[in-house]
Amino acid sequence: MTGNEAPVGPERNFVAWFAAYKLDAPLHSQFPITLKNGKSVPGVHVICNSCCNHLSGDRLRGRIIQSLAHVVTIEANGLCEPCKRLTHVDFRLRANGDETLIEWLSSNGLWQAREYRQPTLKEKIANRVRHLLSR
Repeated sequence: MTGNEAPVGPERNFVAWFAAYKLDAPLHSQFPITLKNGKSVPGVHVICNSCCNHLSGDRLRGRIIQSLAHVVTIEANGLCEPCKRLTHVDFRLRANGDETLIEWLSSNGLWQAREYRQPTLKEKIANRVRHLLSR
């Protein structure tokens, strides 16, 4: 490249994602969201693709779109302080009767889904202790 050409492939994606990271609002400012089935989602955490650090707060920026009456689409970029890596995620939250599904596009190009549930207090404490001990 001579410097005047537009980036292509993964480099092009990174440029677009980093531009979106700089322009988008912190994701936490757009939560909580309430789905059509009345379930509330207080927020999300993203895991760095490189070092597995939890990305949240002002380091996680993106947008939430009500794509269908029962589906919320989330597109976000997280910047990891320790390894300076940008992690991009696209996923959906779907109200399906009384349950909430989280759906994401896997590396094989197919959509994957699992039930979204909030961790119990015991799980939250265990996760926090595990996170603190891993530092």
